[in-house]
Amino acid sequence: MSLSQRVLLPLAAAVTLALAPIGQAAEAKVLATVNGKNITQQEVDAFAKANAQGAKVDDKQVLNELISRELVYQDAKKKGLDKDQELLARLEAVRQNLLLGAALEKAMNNPAISDEELKKMYDERLADFKVQEYKARHILLKSKDEAEKVITELDMGGDFAELAKKKSTGPTNKNGGDLGWFAAEQMVPEFGQAIAKLEKGKYTKSPVQTQFGWHVIKLEDSRAATPPKFEEVKPQLKKVAEQRRANDYLQALKAKADIQIK
Repeated sequence: MSLSQRVLLPLAAAVTLALAPIGQAAEAKVLATVNGKNITQQEVDAFAKANAQGAKVDDKQVLNELISRELVYQDAKKKGLDKDQELLARLEAVRQNLLLGAALEKAMNNPAISDEELKKMYDERLADFKVQEYKARHILLKSKDEAEKVITELDMGGDFAELAKKKSTGPTNKNGGDLGWFAAEQMVPEFGQAIAKLEKGKYTKSPVQTQFGWHVIKLEDSRAATPPKFEEVKPQLKKVAEQRRANDYLQALKAKADIQIK
């Protein structure tokens, strides 16, 4: 859709664009006038930047769009829409949202969150990082009775992988029920709890029921999980730091405020 086809923008976008030219230099180059109202190069640039979304925008298209917008804006004022109480309430809500966003943005990123701050958070989490990983196989059956029969076959010396290939209804049956390495928390609770109790080389002596059916599980190996590197989790840590600052900011405001809930 071209800029010239988008004459009437959503309210929030319109407010954003209306704010964009604030502070423009008095000597800004005038590209057009609409009933005496100047449209400057700076306004064209601001509009293009707000709407380009990474694509190159033609100045002529932008100018035509701004001319159309100005005509509609002038007509709206002529009809008294700028005094419509419902519209004024909506504009005030948008204004409040913009101010709220600006205040939170400043609280979260002023001063900027440093790598040192994030590294400290990372080191704190690293000290508490105690995740166990498991390598296991399973055989998924439709009923408890079927699962118990498989356990009986295993007790009689049956090969777990071969039984998984023949009897498991799960998608891992082709590779002998191999689930690879995983943390217990990655599985449904019943499965994770069962695997955490098994000894290496052992299988469950009772079927484990989950939402998927009945499982017979064998633990092949376990190890301490390797923690992620700092650079891998840096974006998530930054979000946590921002959230902390936002919470601290809000708590500080509440502490100083006179709040009466009735």
